[in-house]
Amino acid sequence: MTARLQVLVPARGQIIGDPLLIVAVAVIVGIGAASLHGATRPPDGGISGALVRQIAFMVVGTTAFLSATRVDYQSLRSAHVLLYLGGIAALSLVLVAGTLEFGARRWFVLGSYSIQPSEFAKLAAVVTVAALASRREPRPRSLLLISLLFALPTLLILVEPDLGSSLVLVSAWLAIMVAWPVPLRVLGGVGATMLAFVPLAFALAVPAYQRERLAVFVDPNRDPLGSGFTLRQVEVALGSGGATGRGLEMAGSALEGLATRSSDFALAQIGEQLGLVGTLVILLAFAVIAWRGLAIANSAPDRFGQLLAVGITTLLVVPGMLHIAVNVRVFPATGIPLPFVSLGGSALVAASVAAGLLLSIARRQPPNPTERWTGARWE
Repeated sequence: MTARLQVLVPARGQIIGDPLLIVAVAVIVGIGAASLHGATRPPDGGISGALVRQIAFMVVGTTAFLSATRVDYQSLRSAHVLLYLGGIAALSLVLVAGTLEFGARRWFVLGSYSIQPSEFAKLAAVVTVAALASRREPRPRSLLLISLLFALPTLLILVEPDLGSSLVLVSAWLAIMVAWPVPLRVLGGVGATMLAFVPLAFALAVPAYQRERLAVFVDPNRDPLGSGFTLRQVEVALGSGGATGRGLEMAGSALEGLATRSSDFALAQIGEQLGLVGTLVILLAFAVIAWRGLAIANSAPDRFGQLLAVGITTLLVVPGMLHIAVNVRVFPATGIPLPFVSLGGSALVAASVAAGLLLSIARRQPPNPTERWTGARWE
């Protein structure tokens, strides 16, 4: 059978889907673009090459977003096998033919652009697991199958290595399991088993540079002129921003010279430019995405839509939480981007597709307005 995506024809009044979700995403994208412009603007004025590339990614992301809103998400059920296999193939290929940068092999480099397969593989894994779980009851055999399907891309991403994306995928698995719903005592047992393998995974899969990050997180004064320098400058940047910031085009940034200032430490850059106010706006926007994503899941017309919305919301919100936690020094550095903000095309386009699919779910009316998924059974 050939998988084919169908176009969603929305009911009257459902053309937009969820205006608050759209506004939240637009606010984050707008602040991110303004922050990047201020941080990379050449001394003689104009716009930087980095901003031009990011604008190109924004155009592609917007097109992907609008296209995803028009796709009938229910037709993804017939395409989930191809999506999953494509994601696994891309993750496997990047380990062999990918470009080595910053001690990791995560990207395919095409000229001045790069593609990070893990961003799209995470979404494919969520679609696949939501499709399979929607047809099954949460019994041990089904739980084992779904856990193995999540484990394969997670391990491939961990080997790259990309600890941050692996944590995001594990979070999506946990969220879908709770919504399926798997009994908490069973999840507790699975969690305890996973924790038992943490020392082995740390010894075999965590590279030396990631161990150094963990050591610096525990002891910030370990190497103040080396590996600890970046985290110290991030603290200075957030502190110097004050309540309203130093302005988008400030001089003498504390993040000057850091290669990852607009990617791994995008929030610190915003905090320095726009202060506490700008940071709180970003936090509020992600809170709105979490709220609307779970609301869309709660009102989804079928089980697949509910599980898919929960998984997608996790993919959008958890990276933001991890990025923020890293920037405020409550979590070790993982290299996780801030969705819709950090410099880079793969994360932006993948997040745009995810947000578009959420709106696709929101636009489809349930066949019976009184029908609600309770997390245990359909009523």
